Amino acid sequence: MNPSALQRISIRWLPESAYEDTETIALNVGGYFVDLRLNKNDATIQWSRAGERILLQSHPGKLSLPPTRILAPILRLPGLLATFRWTHIIDSLDLTIPDEAYFKKLPNGDDLEIGTTPCPFKDGVPTDYEEVWRDVTSTDPGDMCWILQSADGITFLGRVGSNYLAIQKEINGGFAARKEDWLASDGWQVSFDSDAQPNLPLATAAIEAMRQRDSNMAAGDKIDVLGRQYVIRGVQRT
Repeated sequence: MNPSALQRISIRWLPESAYEDTETIALNVGGYFVDLRLNKNDATIQWSRAGERILLQSHPGKLSLPPTRILAPILRLPGLLATFRWTHIIDSLDLTIPDEAYFKKLPNGDDLEIGTTPCPFKDGVPTDYEEVWRDVTSTDPGDMCWILQSADGITFLGRVGSNYLAIQKEINGGFAARKEDWLASDGWQVSFDSDAQPNLPLATAAIEAMRQRDSNMAAGDKIDVLGRQYVIRGVQRT
């Protein structure tokens, strides 16, 4: 799986209509993901999480892992692209049940994600949903994309091309996040910061730490960023 940065176009909690009330970006590298969903009306965190992104099925008829009873019936439907399971290692809403969904390609090139997951807006009741995602990956040849997890497990850093996310589940129950975007004229610019903790690195610090490492680094290797140890969960060059 190639690294990707995905922008959400819409969400639908069935049977309601589709809508989009957030600015959402999801970064995928290897078998891990980081995503951040910001309310459009007040630029606050609506939902953010990070964890494993496990491929269950790469194409119809070939399962990598057994599906749950929720997805078993729909895995037989035609036109299926891929099926994934997402774990929630850290979650701003404290949701811990993994969610599963499959993807179908839409005529305009966007991807339709269809699944069932506890709905944070319906008291956690498992609800069918549909999300539309657009690939906004912007990388140059040789760019290093990665996702790091702090040794204590509570912080994730991710970079894919011109997108950088840093999120942290704080010990006191709070949640901190920072989003940065690379601009050709200005370099890395902070586009969102929820009063992030000082130990939540800026993009420049994390990128420099990765650059100083051996080019043969792999998932599972350890790295120091601003004196704090992280585990490389996914790393790929474009």
